[in-house]
Order: sequence, then C-alpha cells, then structure tokens
Amino acid sequence: MVKLIFAVHNHQPVGNFDHVVKEAFDKSYLPFTEVLRRHPAVKVSMHFSGILFDWFESHEPAYLDALRELSDRGQAELLGGGYYEPILAVLPEDDQAGQVAKMQAYINKRFGVFPKGVWLAERVWEPQLAGTLSDAGADYTVLDDIHFFSAGLAEKDLTGYFTTEFGGRHLQVFPINHRLRYLMPFADPEKTIDYLRTFEGRDAVLVMADDGEKFGLWPKTHELVYKKGWLDRFFTLLERNASWLETASFSECLSGTRSKGLAYLPTTSYHELSQWALPPAASGRLAGIWKNAAEDFQPYLRGGYFRNFFSKYPESNSIYRRMLRVSARSRAAGGAGRESLWKAQCNCGYWHGVFGGIYLPHIRKAIYANLLAASAAASAGSAGDHFDVTEEDWDADGRPELLVESRQAAFYFSPGKGGGLWEWDYLPRGMNFCAVVSRHPEAYHEESGAENITGSGKAGHLKKDFKKSVFYDWHRRMNLLDHFFHPDTKLEDFRKASYGEQGDFVLGEYSCKTGRGPLGLTVSLARDGSVWTGDRRAEIRVEKNVLLKAEGSWEASYKVSNTGRHAADLWFAPELVFSFSDPGVCPEGERRGISALRLEDPVWGEVKLDFSDPVLLWVFDLDTISRSEEGIEKTYQGGVLAPSVKKMLAPGGFFEFTVKASLNPVNSD
Repeated sequence: MVKLIFAVHNHQPVGNFDHVVKEAFDKSYLPFTEVLRRHPAVKVSMHFSGILFDWFESHEPAYLDALRELSDRGQAELLGGGYYEPILAVLPEDDQAGQVAKMQAYINKRFGVFPKGVWLAERVWEPQLAGTLSDAGADYTVLDDIHFFSAGLAEKDLTGYFTTEFGGRHLQVFPINHRLRYLMPFADPEKTIDYLRTFEGRDAVLVMADDGEKFGLWPKTHELVYKKGWLDRFFTLLERNASWLETASFSECLSGTRSKGLAYLPTTSYHELSQWALPPAASGRLAGIWKNAAEDFQPYLRGGYFRNFFSKYPESNSIYRRMLRVSARSRAAGGAGRESLWKAQCNCGYWHGVFGGIYLPHIRKAIYANLLAASAAASAGSAGDHFDVTEEDWDADGRPELLVESRQAAFYFSPGKGGGLWEWDYLPRGMNFCAVVSRHPEAYHEESGAENITGSGKAGHLKKDFKKSVFYDWHRRMNLLDHFFHPDTKLEDFRKASYGEQGDFVLGEYSCKTGRGPLGLTVSLARDGSVWTGDRRAEIRVEKNVLLKAEGSWEASYKVSNTGRHAADLWFAPELVFSFSDPGVCPEGERRGISALRLEDPVWGEVKLDFSDPVLLWVFDLDTISRSEEGIEKTYQGGVLAPSVKKMLAPGGFFEFTVKASLNPVNSD
C-alpha cells in the first residue's frame, strides 16, 4: 500500500497587515478546510504558526472549532513548532524550548491533543536540533529530500522516515518529496496520481509538505485550486484510488511502519534558500549551474545556509544581534518581556528570497517594536536618567561598536565605520528611527528582460524596465556619516550614490570616548583624514561630540579643522537617515537656507531638526528594488537627508556646525 502524507504549513508574519491575513484566510485557509470536510476519507496534516492561531482567536474562532472537529475525527493531524515561527536553530536554547513548549501547550489546550511533530520554519536544519526537539517531547520533524541527498541517500530510498540523533537523543525525520511539491497544485491532479502510481505495489510512504498559501493565496492559485476545482478533484481521485493509495498522518506512519535506518543530515535547508543565502554573484552563478545541470547532478549542488543572511545583509545581522542581546537581558530579568522577545524572533524579517522579507518595512519594524518592548520590560527597574555604556565587537566585524542605552532610549554607534549612528531607539513607542535597509545588489537584478515594477507607497505600478530604478549604496545608510562632496555634485548624483566623495571619512575609523555630564552622556568621535580639494589632498580633522539625552534626543556638535599647510575649499554634509512611515513626511528635493525642520510622522511622532547655520538641504527617498511573489517591487524604506555647508579653511582654520534632533513622539495611547 502506498501512503501519502499531505501536509500544509500556514503562516503569516508578525506585523503583517490585517487585511493581508484576512485575504489569506478567505482565499486559502478557509476554503481548504471546507473542501476537506466534504471528503471525510481524506486525511491531512496541518501546521499553523501561533501568529495565525492568535488571529483566528480574535477574528475567526469558529474556524478553530472546525479544526478541532477535523482533529477529533482523525482527519487532520496538527503539528507543533516554534510558536512565532522562528528559525529555531539560531535561537538561544531557552528560547528554542520556550517557543516549542508554548505551541505544544496551546494545541493541547485548544484541540485536546499533544502535537508529536515539529514543523521547522523554512526547513532550516542543524544537527543539534535532533537533541533539542527530542528533549521537547517531539517524535518527528519534516525536511526536504535534498537534506537526505546531501547525506548521500538516493531518491529511490526516500520512501519512509529515517532516524537521526544528537547526543543519544533520537528524532524521526520524514523526507518531503520535491516532485510532489512541484506537481501540486500546478499540474493536473491526474499527474500527481500518475506519479504516485509508480510506487504501486510497494510499501512506500511519500510526503508532500509545503506552504498552504500555494493552495489559494499565491498568484492565480485561488482560481485554479477552488474555482476550477483542483483540490476537490484531487481529493476525489484519492478516494477513487483507495485500493492501492491511502492518505495517512505522520503519527500513523510512525506507529505503523519502521524507520528506514540511521541518517545524519548536514546543516542545510531547501535548495532555493541555499541559493538565496549566497552573495549576489555566487547566487547568480549557482542558479545558472543548477538550471543547466543534469537532474542526476543537482542533488550534489549546494549553496549557503540560513546564517549566511546575517553576513549578506548588515541590517539582518543588526536585528539578530539585537535579538540575542535582548534575550540575554530577558533571562537575567527572570523572563521579563519574554513574549515580546519571542514575537520578535519571527523569521520573516531576517532574510530575503522570493518574498519581500527584510525589505518589507512593516515586518522589520514589527521586529524592532517587539524587541524594544521586551528590552523595556527587562530594564523596567533601572533609573530613568542612567546610561549603560558597552563597547564590544557587537556585529562580529572585527571592530568594536559603542552601545549606549537608557531606560527609554538606545543609541548604537559604529566608530570603525565612519562613526555613524546606525540605531536610534525610543523604547516607549517601540521605534528605531533609522530602521532602514540600504540598497543592496541582488542576483535577480541582473536577469535579462524587462519586468513591471509593483510599488508600495508612492511608487504605484510602473511600466518600465526595473533596472532603471536600481541603485546601490556603497556604504550602510546611517546617521552622522561625514560626507565631503565634489563641487560638481548634484542631488540626483547623491540619490544614485554615484558622485565624487572627496573625503575618506564615510568608511573611515574614528577614535571614540564617552563622558558623563549634567545634560546627558557625550560620545566624542574624531578622525584625522584627508579631503581632495582640486588636485591637492588636504589634511582635515573631524571631531563630533554627540550629546545623548536619556529621553531620546541628541545633539551633534562638529568641529572641522584644516590641519594641513594649504587652504581647503570644503563642502561638508553629515548624513541623516529616518525610517519615515510615508514619503510625504519629508518630500524629496532641494531647499536652501534651512535652519530648522519639523518632521511630523503620523506613526512615530515628531522629530525637530535644528542646524546652527542655514544649510542647503537635500532629501531623497530611499527606495529598494526587490523581488516578491507578485514580481519586482519598489519599496519605500525612508528618507535620506544631507544638510550641507560650504567653507573655505585657511591652514589652521576650523569651522563649527551643530545638528540637533529633538524628539516629540506620538502618545503611546
């Protein structure tokens, strides 16, 4: 008898728009169960992330009752997992155990069963998870067949589950059949039955496990799966072929069949993710090699794995390191803020593949909001005006960063990368005011042919070659990076990151020290560098003393000195970056004679900028071009501001310039 395990994984990220979740429910989750209920002989396995369970409790409790009915009659097996859909392998051990236990407790209470299986987000596997999941009471998990191919197993052998272990703790692992993944629901249902029939006469267990959203939410699938009846036809075919083919749950197959043996699976995920995790050039090369490789060779082609995203995207690394820091702080505070911390561990905003991921501001900002809520809860007992100062190589780049934190605010500086302020947090509102993503190269930017751009915010829908909108930042976008422009530079050049940077300060290393005073804590950064002026290199010293106030405001006082023997004609512009919720907060363009600027954001409140001298102010929208399930997408990340002054400095001369950022956040109620 051939046994088919048909499993769907349903998930929406923390911070996703309510109307998007509602659309997924209406187009995918609800109609799937409605069709299933009309075919009581068909069994499925289902995984829902805790984010969806919470949404169902608030918006569609009757759907949970329907799931309970399916579970009670043995038609649906519910899988556990990390409650907020984290990548379990990269979490601290306490959080791994806590997330899994929370899901187990919810399913046990709401559905009256203890889930014996664990769904791993993005099927990211590291060998130590065998011990972690076994300790949590799990019997099995589900991984792609490429995991098994990477361990040397052949496709013909993957007709059942295997046993793996870590430190003597055992876990059963079911392989997902990639052919079934690609057939369902895109080929006629008869094609899937024809493929399954090739196993007729054997005691084979075959698994199709994939995103439930491909059955209704993905583009054009709702019409295919429900309006044209693909799912109903498929379930009918399963019933008609019951003489040799039956549907079963994972647990039924565990109790009814034996393990096919011991297998040690390497660290990996599904092939596409291993390709996306590589740097752009390597990712593009692997895609080409995979496309042209013979099918027999493809199982031996491997890319990177999930942790590579932390080195590929500095912003992802920042979120990840912040999460680890907050997790440690929560543990030290007896678990304070733990629920918010777990929400912040939802994987979607940490990486990018075929979906927007880290390029989606609302998903990324939701991570920060929860991290800051957890941090605030863990530090609730500290004095309001006290600063904690930490100097450490926080992002593992070989250079120390400076982390300054109070009960209400946090300021993270990178002395080794231009002395920039890359994170500016206001904890009561859960806001990181510079939570933008820089414009990174992606392998698909080089793909031939024109594609339409779908846009968020102001972008709308553009009908043009997306490559015309692609620009790359040569440095990470952050506050207080010190530019010296070439005299011919225009705003459009600056926007395109294609201009003459005359100084060596943006990526240069600054000395750093701190001092406490009655007004707050001052971070003093300085660099002796050079600026090309005409055909001569001028020796220039930049000093910036950044006064930080415990309630979240700051003031940067600059002193720019000519330490050389020749006069220097300078055009100086400290960069400012804000993750505005809307481009209308600070429209693009050039303004002259600006001494103050009021930035009123409807989401995070008001920031008032004051300049000691009237400035030429440039503003451009930071738009990224990334891939989504709808195609190539332009996404507004925030605004980049460049207040600039022009000064002629004689040898030994200097000028002073101050930028003040005052915070007036929206009330939290």
